[in-house]
Amino acid sequence: SLGNGGVEILNLVIPKPDIPQDIALNYKQVKVQWTEQLVAKQQKITEEIKKETELLKAVADARREKEVLEIKIQERIIETEGQRNVSEINNQIVRDKQNNLADIAKYAKDKEAAGNTALYSPEYIKLQVAQSLTNNTKFFFSGQDSVLGGLLSKILA
Repeated sequence: SLGNGGVEILNLVIPKPDIPQDIALNYKQVKVQWTEQLVAKQQKITEEIKKETELLKAVADARREKEVLEIKIQERIIETEGQRNVSEINNQIVRDKQNNLADIAKYAKDKEAAGNTALYSPEYIKLQVAQSLTNNTKFFFSGQDSVLGGLLSKILA
């Protein structure tokens, strides 16, 4: 109500203003562009997230491949060291075998030398000279001053 005892308004109708068609069309185009921009911005964000996810996957794959490669390299190193150790052991076995053969040969030579020393005693040599002289029927020498006489006197003495 307007004032005391004045006009009482029961219903108020405000008509919608008539917007010219070119302005309404322009407004709709602006709204469409704004929506397209929001969609484009959201798509850009989505693409960036996808690319970041792909990058993270690629980095994770590269790390896995690197770790697998490191494990394979370690396995090759261990295998090579094992082969080297086996080769060293085989070389040591061959060296030990050769040393044993050399020791056996040296022992045999030492024993032979000791046997020869015992065998060729002065008495044995005198016996052999006497036996070889008994096979000869003729001796020509002139006393103890000759070479053969001196030799015989020294051997048989």
